[in-house]
Amino acid sequence: MLSLFFLISFTTFGCASDYGKVIEATENAYYSQDYDSAIPSIRGLYEDAASKDQLLFLMEAGMIFHTKGDFETSNKVFKQAEELSDNIKTSLTKEGLAFLLSDNESNYTGEDFERVMIKFFIALNFMALGDMENSKIYFRRMDFELKEMKFTAAAYRQNNAARLLDAYVSEKLGKYNDARVQFKNMESLINSSPTVASDRFVLALRENDSRDMGKYGKGAAYVQAFSNSMQKVNIQSPNLSEVVIIHEAGKSAIKESRGKLMDDEYFALALRGAIEIAARADGAGVSVAGVLATLSTAENPIPIYRDRDLEGSRKRNFYINGVEIGSGDVLNDYSDTAIKNFNDNYKALITKNVTSLAVKVVAAVIASEAAAKAIESGLGDKNKNDLVSGLIRLAAGAAAGLATAQVIGPDLRCWRTIPSNFQIKRVFLEPGEYSFNMDQGTGITTNAPTTIKVEEGKPLYINVRSYTNNP
Repeated sequence: MLSLFFLISFTTFGCASDYGKVIEATENAYYSQDYDSAIPSIRGLYEDAASKDQLLFLMEAGMIFHTKGDFETSNKVFKQAEELSDNIKTSLTKEGLAFLLSDNESNYTGEDFERVMIKFFIALNFMALGDMENSKIYFRRMDFELKEMKFTAAAYRQNNAARLLDAYVSEKLGKYNDARVQFKNMESLINSSPTVASDRFVLALRENDSRDMGKYGKGAAYVQAFSNSMQKVNIQSPNLSEVVIIHEAGKSAIKESRGKLMDDEYFALALRGAIEIAARADGAGVSVAGVLATLSTAENPIPIYRDRDLEGSRKRNFYINGVEIGSGDVLNDYSDTAIKNFNDNYKALITKNVTSLAVKVVAAVIASEAAAKAIESGLGDKNKNDLVSGLIRLAAGAAAGLATAQVIGPDLRCWRTIPSNFQIKRVFLEPGEYSFNMDQGTGITTNAPTTIKVEEGKPLYINVRSYTNNP
Protein backbone atom coordinates (compact mmCIF):
# COMPACT_ATOMS: atom_id res chain seq x y z
CA MET A 1 0.00 0.00 0.00
CA LEU A 2 2.89 2.31 0.72
CA SER A 3 4.27 1.85 -2.78
CA LEU A 4 0.80 2.49 -4.18
CA PHE A 5 0.64 5.74 -2.20
CA PHE A 6 3.94 6.87 -3.72
CA LEU A 7 2.68 5.98 -7.18
CA ILE A 8 -0.52 7.93 -6.73
CA SER A 9 1.30 10.94 -5.27
CA PHE A 10 3.83 11.34 -8.02
CA THR A 11 1.64 10.57 -10.98
CA THR A 12 -1.36 12.64 -9.99
CA PHE A 13 0.60 15.87 -10.09
CA GLY A 14 2.58 16.23 -13.31
CA CYS A 15 4.94 19.05 -14.16
CA ALA A 16 3.36 22.29 -15.25
CA SER A 17 3.83 22.87 -18.96
CA ASP A 18 6.52 25.30 -20.07
CA TYR A 19 5.09 27.42 -22.88
CA GLY A 20 8.57 28.04 -24.23
CA LYS A 21 8.90 24.32 -24.92
CA VAL A 22 5.41 24.11 -26.40
CA ILE A 23 6.03 26.92 -28.90
CA GLU A 24 9.74 26.17 -29.49
CA ALA A 25 9.47 24.48 -32.90
CA THR A 26 7.07 27.13 -34.20
CA GLU A 27 9.18 29.96 -32.86
CA ASN A 28 12.42 28.57 -34.30
CA ALA A 29 10.83 28.26 -37.73
CA TYR A 30 9.37 31.77 -37.49
CA TYR A 31 12.65 33.44 -36.56
CA SER A 32 14.39 31.46 -39.31
CA GLN A 33 11.83 32.95 -41.73
CA ASP A 34 10.70 29.42 -42.56
CA TYR A 35 7.04 30.35 -42.69
CA ASP A 36 6.12 27.19 -44.60
CA SER A 37 7.02 25.30 -41.42
CA ALA A 38 5.90 27.89 -38.86
CA ILE A 39 2.36 28.18 -40.22
CA PRO A 40 1.37 24.48 -40.09
CA SER A 41 3.13 24.23 -36.74
CA ILE A 42 1.10 27.01 -35.13
CA ARG A 43 -2.06 25.73 -36.83
CA GLY A 44 -1.49 22.32 -35.25
CA LEU A 45 -0.99 23.88 -31.82
CA TYR A 46 -4.21 25.85 -32.17
CA GLU A 47 -6.26 22.91 -33.38
CA ASP A 48 -5.01 20.66 -30.57
CA ALA A 49 -5.23 23.34 -27.88
CA ALA A 50 -7.68 23.48 -25.05
CA SER A 51 -9.91 26.55 -25.14
CA LYS A 52 -7.80 28.18 -22.42
CA ASP A 53 -4.84 28.56 -24.82
CA GLN A 54 -6.62 29.44 -28.04
CA LEU A 55 -6.30 33.22 -27.70
CA LEU A 56 -2.52 33.00 -27.34
CA PHE A 57 -2.10 30.69 -30.33
CA LEU A 58 -4.28 33.00 -32.44
CA MET A 59 -2.09 35.95 -31.46
CA GLU A 60 1.04 34.02 -32.42
CA ALA A 61 -0.49 32.92 -35.72
CA GLY A 62 -1.62 36.44 -36.61
CA MET A 63 1.90 37.71 -36.05
CA ILE A 64 3.44 34.98 -38.21
CA PHE A 65 1.18 35.80 -41.16
CA HIS A 66 1.80 39.54 -40.63
CA THR A 67 5.57 39.14 -40.75
CA LYS A 68 5.30 36.88 -43.79
CA GLY A 69 3.46 39.71 -45.54
CA ASP A 70 0.15 37.83 -45.86
CA PHE A 71 -1.81 40.72 -44.40
CA GLU A 72 -5.25 39.46 -45.41
CA THR A 73 -4.84 36.10 -43.65
CA SER A 74 -3.22 37.85 -40.70
CA ASN A 75 -6.32 39.98 -40.30
CA LYS A 76 -8.63 36.98 -40.47
CA VAL A 77 -6.68 35.39 -37.63
CA PHE A 78 -6.35 38.57 -35.59
CA LYS A 79 -10.08 39.24 -35.91
CA GLN A 80 -10.75 35.84 -34.37
CA ALA A 81 -8.37 36.79 -31.57
CA GLU A 82 -10.07 40.16 -31.22
CA GLU A 83 -13.50 38.59 -30.83
CA LEU A 84 -12.17 36.17 -28.24
CA SER A 85 -10.22 38.80 -26.30
CA ASP A 86 -13.11 41.27 -26.28
CA ASN A 87 -15.17 38.66 -24.45
CA ILE A 88 -12.58 38.35 -21.74
CA LYS A 89 -13.01 40.85 -18.96
CA THR A 90 -10.08 40.99 -16.56
CA SER A 91 -8.92 43.20 -13.75
CA LEU A 92 -5.65 43.44 -11.91
CA THR A 93 -7.16 41.47 -9.05
CA LYS A 94 -8.30 38.65 -11.31
CA GLU A 95 -4.93 38.56 -13.03
CA GLY A 96 -3.18 38.30 -9.71
CA LEU A 97 -5.53 35.58 -8.50
CA ALA A 98 -4.85 33.59 -11.64
CA PHE A 99 -1.09 33.75 -11.06
CA LEU A 100 -1.42 32.32 -7.60
CA LEU A 101 -4.12 29.75 -8.19
CA SER A 102 -2.87 27.45 -10.94
CA ASP A 103 -2.82 29.94 -13.81
CA ASN A 104 -1.64 27.20 -16.16
CA GLU A 105 -5.15 25.79 -15.89
CA SER A 106 -6.93 29.10 -16.48
CA ASN A 107 -7.80 30.91 -19.69
CA TYR A 108 -5.02 32.97 -21.16
CA THR A 109 -6.45 36.47 -21.03
CA GLY A 110 -3.43 38.49 -22.08
CA GLU A 111 -2.38 41.77 -20.55
CA ASP A 112 -4.42 44.88 -21.32
CA PHE A 113 -1.63 46.27 -23.50
CA GLU A 114 -1.46 42.93 -25.38
CA ARG A 115 -5.15 42.98 -26.19
CA VAL A 116 -4.77 46.51 -27.53
CA MET A 117 -1.94 45.24 -29.74
CA ILE A 118 -4.32 42.87 -31.53
CA LYS A 119 -6.28 45.84 -32.84
CA PHE A 120 -3.02 47.62 -33.62
CA PHE A 121 -1.86 44.83 -35.92
CA ILE A 122 -5.22 44.72 -37.68
CA ALA A 123 -4.87 48.45 -38.37
CA LEU A 124 -1.27 47.93 -39.58
CA ASN A 125 -2.39 45.17 -41.93
CA PHE A 126 -5.07 47.40 -43.44
CA MET A 127 -2.47 50.15 -43.90
CA ALA A 128 -0.18 47.73 -45.75
CA LEU A 129 -3.15 46.74 -47.94
CA GLY A 130 -3.88 50.40 -48.71
CA ASP A 131 -7.27 50.26 -46.99
CA MET A 132 -7.23 53.52 -45.06
CA GLU A 133 -10.91 53.47 -44.16
CA ASN A 134 -10.77 50.13 -42.33
CA SER A 135 -7.42 51.03 -40.83
CA LYS A 136 -9.03 54.15 -39.38
CA ILE A 137 -11.88 52.08 -37.94
CA TYR A 138 -9.42 49.96 -35.98
CA PHE A 139 -7.37 52.92 -34.86
CA ARG A 140 -10.61 54.42 -33.56
CA ARG A 141 -11.32 51.22 -31.61
CA MET A 142 -7.81 51.32 -30.23
CA ASP A 143 -8.15 54.95 -29.28
CA PHE A 144 -11.23 54.16 -27.22
CA GLU A 145 -9.31 51.54 -25.24
CA LEU A 146 -6.24 53.76 -24.88
CA LYS A 147 -8.40 56.55 -23.48
CA GLU A 148 -9.78 54.13 -20.90
CA MET A 149 -6.26 52.96 -20.04
CA LYS A 150 -5.05 56.54 -19.72
CA PHE A 151 -7.10 56.94 -16.55
CA THR A 152 -6.36 53.52 -15.07
CA ALA A 153 -2.86 52.60 -16.23
CA ALA A 154 0.62 54.07 -16.21
CA ALA A 155 1.76 56.18 -19.15
CA TYR A 156 4.15 53.49 -20.31
CA ARG A 157 1.18 51.32 -21.33
CA GLN A 158 0.07 53.89 -23.87
CA ASN A 159 0.81 53.11 -27.52
CA ASN A 160 2.30 56.18 -29.18
CA ALA A 161 3.14 54.24 -32.34
CA ALA A 162 -0.59 53.67 -32.78
CA ARG A 163 -1.35 57.32 -32.10
CA LEU A 164 1.19 58.51 -34.67
CA LEU A 165 0.06 56.12 -37.39
CA ASP A 166 -3.57 57.00 -36.65
CA ALA A 167 -2.63 60.64 -37.24
CA TYR A 168 -1.01 59.76 -40.58
CA VAL A 169 -4.07 57.79 -41.71
CA SER A 170 -6.36 60.59 -40.55
CA GLU A 171 -4.35 63.11 -42.57
CA LYS A 172 -4.69 60.98 -45.69
CA LEU A 173 -8.45 60.73 -45.17
CA GLY A 174 -8.71 64.49 -44.64
CA LYS A 175 -9.68 64.04 -40.98
CA TYR A 176 -7.31 66.74 -39.83
CA ASN A 177 -8.93 67.30 -36.46
CA ASP A 178 -8.43 63.61 -35.60
CA ALA A 179 -4.76 63.94 -36.51
CA ARG A 180 -4.41 67.05 -34.36
CA VAL A 181 -5.99 65.26 -31.38
CA GLN A 182 -3.54 62.37 -31.65
CA PHE A 183 -0.56 64.70 -31.86
CA LYS A 184 -1.80 66.47 -28.72
CA ASN A 185 -2.18 63.10 -26.98
CA MET A 186 1.40 62.27 -27.87
CA GLU A 187 2.65 65.63 -26.65
CA SER A 188 0.98 65.07 -23.29
CA LEU A 189 2.69 61.68 -22.94
CA ILE A 190 6.17 62.25 -24.41
CA ASN A 191 6.35 66.04 -24.59
CA SER A 192 7.81 67.52 -27.77
CA SER A 193 10.08 65.62 -30.15
CA PRO A 194 11.49 66.26 -33.62
CA THR A 195 9.00 63.76 -35.03
CA VAL A 196 5.97 65.45 -33.47
CA ALA A 197 7.30 68.92 -34.32
CA SER A 198 7.82 68.06 -38.00
CA ASP A 199 4.49 66.31 -38.25
CA ARG A 200 2.64 69.23 -36.69
CA PHE A 201 4.22 71.51 -39.31
CA VAL A 202 3.21 69.16 -42.15
CA LEU A 203 -0.34 69.03 -40.79
CA ALA A 204 -0.46 72.84 -40.68
CA LEU A 205 0.62 72.93 -44.35
CA ARG A 206 -2.04 70.45 -45.38
CA GLU A 207 -4.70 72.43 -43.56
CA ASN A 208 -3.25 75.70 -44.85
CA ASP A 209 -3.36 76.92 -41.28
CA SER A 210 -1.06 79.96 -41.17
CA ARG A 211 -1.34 80.24 -37.39
CA ASP A 212 -0.09 76.68 -36.82
CA MET A 213 2.55 77.10 -39.54
CA GLY A 214 3.99 79.88 -37.46
CA LYS A 215 3.52 78.03 -34.17
CA TYR A 216 5.24 74.89 -35.42
CA GLY A 217 7.62 76.55 -37.84
CA LYS A 218 10.65 75.07 -36.08
CA GLY A 219 9.44 71.65 -37.13
CA ALA A 220 10.12 72.47 -40.78
CA ALA A 221 13.82 71.80 -40.19
CA TYR A 222 13.07 68.20 -39.25
CA VAL A 223 10.93 67.36 -42.30
CA GLN A 224 12.78 65.11 -44.76
CA ALA A 225 11.78 65.50 -48.42
CA PHE A 226 13.82 64.30 -51.41
CA SER A 227 13.80 64.36 -55.20
CA ASN A 228 14.39 61.29 -57.39
CA SER A 229 18.12 61.94 -57.12
CA MET A 230 17.83 62.11 -53.31
CA GLN A 231 18.50 65.82 -53.20
CA LYS A 232 16.66 67.63 -50.44
CA VAL A 233 13.63 69.59 -51.61
CA ASN A 234 11.03 71.77 -49.96
CA ILE A 235 8.14 69.87 -48.43
CA GLN A 236 5.80 72.06 -50.46
CA SER A 237 7.28 70.80 -53.73
CA PRO A 238 4.63 69.24 -55.98
CA ASN A 239 4.12 65.48 -56.46
CA LEU A 240 5.71 64.40 -53.19
CA SER A 241 4.32 61.25 -51.56
CA GLU A 242 4.89 60.11 -48.03
CA VAL A 243 6.80 56.94 -47.21
CA VAL A 244 6.33 55.59 -43.69
CA ILE A 245 8.75 52.95 -42.42
CA ILE A 246 7.35 50.86 -39.57
CA HIS A 247 10.30 49.07 -38.01
CA GLU A 248 9.28 46.17 -35.78
CA ALA A 249 12.52 45.64 -33.89
CA GLY A 250 13.86 42.82 -31.74
CA LYS A 251 12.33 39.84 -30.01
CA SER A 252 9.92 40.66 -27.22
CA ALA A 253 10.72 40.17 -23.56
CA ILE A 254 9.39 36.85 -22.28
CA LYS A 255 8.19 35.41 -19.00
CA GLU A 256 10.59 33.43 -16.84
CA SER A 257 10.44 31.99 -13.35
CA ARG A 258 11.51 34.30 -10.52
CA GLY A 259 13.01 31.31 -8.72
CA LYS A 260 11.98 29.57 -5.52
CA LEU A 261 9.04 31.08 -3.72
CA MET A 262 10.61 31.07 -0.26
CA ASP A 263 13.79 32.74 -1.55
CA ASP A 264 11.82 35.97 -1.92
CA GLU A 265 11.98 37.49 1.55
CA TYR A 266 8.99 39.77 1.01
CA PHE A 267 6.79 36.97 -0.33
CA ALA A 268 8.01 34.46 2.28
CA LEU A 269 7.27 36.83 5.18
CA ALA A 270 3.79 37.67 3.91
CA LEU A 271 2.98 34.03 3.22
CA ARG A 272 4.26 32.82 6.61
CA GLY A 273 1.90 35.16 8.42
CA ALA A 274 -1.03 34.20 6.22
CA ILE A 275 -0.34 30.48 6.73
CA GLU A 276 -0.33 30.90 10.52
CA ILE A 277 -3.77 32.51 10.34
CA ALA A 278 -5.10 29.87 7.91
CA ALA A 279 -3.74 27.00 10.02
CA ARG A 280 -5.35 28.33 13.21
CA ALA A 281 -8.65 28.96 11.43
CA ASP A 282 -8.78 25.40 10.12
CA GLY A 283 -8.52 23.93 13.60
CA ALA A 284 -6.93 20.70 12.41
CA GLY A 285 -3.77 21.21 14.43
CA VAL A 286 -1.61 21.25 11.35
CA SER A 287 1.94 22.43 11.97
CA VAL A 288 2.93 25.75 10.42
CA ALA A 289 6.49 24.49 10.15
CA GLY A 290 5.19 21.44 8.31
CA VAL A 291 3.24 23.59 5.93
CA LEU A 292 6.24 25.82 5.21
CA ALA A 293 8.39 22.77 4.59
CA THR A 294 6.14 21.74 1.71
CA LEU A 295 7.00 24.98 -0.08
CA SER A 296 10.72 24.31 -0.29
CA THR A 297 10.49 23.23 -3.93
CA ALA A 298 7.69 25.55 -5.01
CA GLU A 299 8.43 28.25 -7.56
CA ASN A 300 7.31 31.81 -7.16
CA PRO A 301 3.87 31.86 -8.81
CA ILE A 302 4.35 35.35 -10.22
CA PRO A 303 6.68 35.21 -13.25
CA ILE A 304 9.01 37.95 -14.37
CA TYR A 305 9.51 39.40 -17.83
CA ARG A 306 13.11 39.58 -19.05
CA ASP A 307 14.68 41.11 -22.15
CA ARG A 308 16.15 38.62 -24.58
CA ASP A 309 17.23 40.68 -27.60
CA LEU A 310 18.77 44.01 -26.66
CA GLU A 311 20.94 44.12 -29.78
CA GLY A 312 18.08 43.42 -32.14
CA SER A 313 15.93 46.05 -30.42
CA ARG A 314 18.27 48.94 -31.14
CA LYS A 315 17.60 51.70 -33.66
CA ARG A 316 18.78 51.07 -37.22
CA ASN A 317 19.57 53.64 -39.90
CA PHE A 318 17.71 53.40 -43.19
CA TYR A 319 19.11 54.08 -46.65
CA ILE A 320 17.24 55.06 -49.80
CA ASN A 321 19.32 54.95 -52.99
CA GLY A 322 22.33 54.70 -50.71
CA VAL A 323 21.52 57.94 -48.87
CA GLU A 324 21.17 57.65 -45.13
CA ILE A 325 17.87 59.06 -43.90
CA GLY A 326 18.40 58.23 -40.23
CA SER A 327 16.49 55.93 -37.90
CA GLY A 328 12.94 55.87 -36.63
CA ASP A 329 11.84 56.97 -33.18
CA VAL A 330 11.00 54.24 -30.65
CA LEU A 331 7.35 55.05 -30.04
CA ASN A 332 6.09 51.87 -28.42
CA ASP A 333 8.42 49.66 -26.38
CA TYR A 334 6.46 46.47 -25.82
CA SER A 335 9.23 44.79 -23.82
CA ASP A 336 9.62 47.79 -21.53
CA THR A 337 5.86 47.88 -20.98
CA ALA A 338 5.72 44.18 -20.11
CA ILE A 339 8.66 44.41 -17.73
CA LYS A 340 7.41 47.51 -15.94
CA ASN A 341 3.88 46.16 -15.74
CA PHE A 342 5.03 43.15 -13.76
CA ASN A 343 7.55 45.04 -11.65
CA ASP A 344 5.03 47.71 -10.72
CA ASN A 345 2.35 45.19 -9.81
CA TYR A 346 4.49 42.57 -8.09
CA LYS A 347 3.98 43.52 -4.44
CA ALA A 348 0.35 44.42 -5.08
CA LEU A 349 -0.26 40.93 -6.49
CA ILE A 350 1.32 39.36 -3.43
CA THR A 351 -0.67 41.47 -1.01
CA LYS A 352 -3.99 40.88 -2.74
CA ASN A 353 -3.67 37.14 -3.07
CA VAL A 354 -1.43 35.80 -0.32
CA THR A 355 -4.40 34.85 1.88
CA SER A 356 -5.99 32.74 -0.87
CA LEU A 357 -2.65 31.06 -1.50
CA ALA A 358 -2.15 30.28 2.20
CA VAL A 359 -5.58 28.64 2.48
CA LYS A 360 -4.82 26.49 -0.56
CA VAL A 361 -1.41 25.44 0.79
CA VAL A 362 -2.81 24.52 4.21
CA ALA A 363 -5.62 22.55 2.56
CA ALA A 364 -3.09 20.53 0.54
CA VAL A 365 -1.10 19.68 3.66
CA ILE A 366 -4.20 18.69 5.66
CA ALA A 367 -5.38 16.47 2.80
CA SER A 368 -2.02 14.71 2.63
CA GLU A 369 -1.95 14.16 6.40
CA ALA A 370 -5.47 12.70 6.26
CA ALA A 371 -4.33 10.34 3.53
CA ALA A 372 -1.33 9.29 5.63
CA LYS A 373 -3.55 8.56 8.65
CA ALA A 374 -5.90 6.53 6.47
CA ILE A 375 -3.01 4.43 5.21
CA GLU A 376 -1.66 3.91 8.73
CA SER A 377 -5.03 2.78 10.05
CA GLY A 378 -5.33 0.33 7.20
CA LEU A 379 -2.02 -1.35 8.04
CA GLY A 380 -3.21 -2.81 11.33
CA ASP A 381 -1.22 -3.02 14.55
CA LYS A 382 0.78 -5.98 13.25
CA ASN A 383 2.37 -3.98 10.39
CA LYS A 384 2.86 -0.72 12.24
CA ASN A 385 6.29 0.40 13.38
CA ASP A 386 8.19 3.67 13.60
CA LEU A 387 9.96 3.13 10.28
CA VAL A 388 6.76 2.47 8.34
CA SER A 389 4.97 5.39 10.02
CA GLY A 390 7.93 7.62 9.24
CA LEU A 391 7.93 6.60 5.59
CA ILE A 392 4.21 7.21 5.33
CA ARG A 393 4.61 10.69 6.81
CA LEU A 394 7.52 11.36 4.46
CA ALA A 395 5.42 10.33 1.50
CA ALA A 396 2.55 12.48 2.71
CA GLY A 397 4.82 15.48 3.10
CA ALA A 398 6.30 14.92 -0.36
CA ALA A 399 2.84 14.64 -1.86
CA ALA A 400 1.73 17.86 -0.20
CA GLY A 401 4.83 19.66 -1.34
CA LEU A 402 4.53 18.43 -4.91
CA ALA A 403 0.81 19.16 -5.06
CA THR A 404 1.32 22.65 -3.69
CA ALA A 405 4.22 23.37 -6.00
CA GLN A 406 2.05 22.37 -8.96
CA VAL A 407 -0.93 24.43 -7.85
CA ILE A 408 1.06 27.64 -7.51
CA GLY A 409 3.59 27.20 -10.32
CA PRO A 410 4.20 30.26 -12.53
CA ASP A 411 2.37 30.62 -15.81
CA LEU A 412 5.02 31.28 -18.48
CA ARG A 413 2.59 31.81 -21.34
CA CYS A 414 3.23 35.06 -23.22
CA TRP A 415 3.19 36.44 -26.77
CA ARG A 416 6.63 35.36 -28.04
CA THR A 417 6.55 36.31 -31.74
CA ILE A 418 5.81 40.00 -31.21
CA PRO A 419 8.61 42.58 -31.65
CA SER A 420 10.32 44.23 -28.71
CA ASN A 421 9.55 47.75 -29.92
CA PHE A 422 8.12 49.77 -32.78
CA GLN A 423 10.15 52.49 -34.52
CA ILE A 424 8.60 54.83 -37.08
CA LYS A 425 10.20 57.01 -39.74
CA ARG A 426 8.42 59.25 -42.28
CA VAL A 427 10.01 60.80 -45.38
CA PHE A 428 8.61 62.39 -48.53
CA LEU A 429 9.76 61.29 -51.99
CA GLU A 430 9.03 62.09 -55.60
CA PRO A 431 7.40 59.24 -57.56
CA GLY A 432 9.79 56.56 -58.80
CA GLU A 433 11.63 53.40 -57.85
CA TYR A 434 14.30 53.43 -55.15
CA SER A 435 16.65 50.98 -53.52
CA PHE A 436 16.03 50.41 -49.82
CA ASN A 437 18.10 48.87 -47.05
CA MET A 438 18.97 49.28 -43.38
CA ASP A 439 21.89 48.78 -41.02
CA GLN A 440 22.33 45.12 -40.29
CA GLY A 441 24.16 45.42 -36.99
CA THR A 442 25.51 42.30 -35.31
CA GLY A 443 23.75 39.12 -36.35
CA ILE A 444 20.60 40.94 -37.47
CA THR A 445 18.03 39.20 -39.61
CA THR A 446 15.55 41.40 -41.45
CA ASN A 447 12.39 41.14 -43.45
CA ALA A 448 12.72 44.23 -45.62
CA PRO A 449 12.22 45.05 -49.31
CA THR A 450 15.29 45.79 -51.40
CA THR A 451 13.39 48.16 -53.68
CA ILE A 452 10.36 50.39 -53.16
CA LYS A 453 8.01 52.02 -55.64
CA VAL A 454 6.60 55.43 -54.80
CA GLU A 455 3.43 56.49 -56.62
CA GLU A 456 2.10 60.02 -56.84
CA GLY A 457 -0.60 60.78 -54.30
CA LYS A 458 -0.37 57.34 -52.74
CA PRO A 459 1.26 56.82 -49.33
CA LEU A 460 3.61 53.86 -49.01
CA TYR A 461 3.80 51.94 -45.73
CA ILE A 462 6.80 49.66 -45.34
CA ASN A 463 6.85 47.00 -42.61
CA VAL A 464 10.37 45.98 -41.62
CA ARG A 465 11.06 43.22 -39.07
CA SER A 466 14.48 42.79 -37.47
CA TYR A 467 16.02 40.75 -34.66
CA THR A 468 19.23 38.95 -33.81
CA ASN A 469 19.86 35.36 -34.77
CA ASN A 470 20.57 34.48 -31.14
CA PRO A 471 18.04 32.14 -29.50
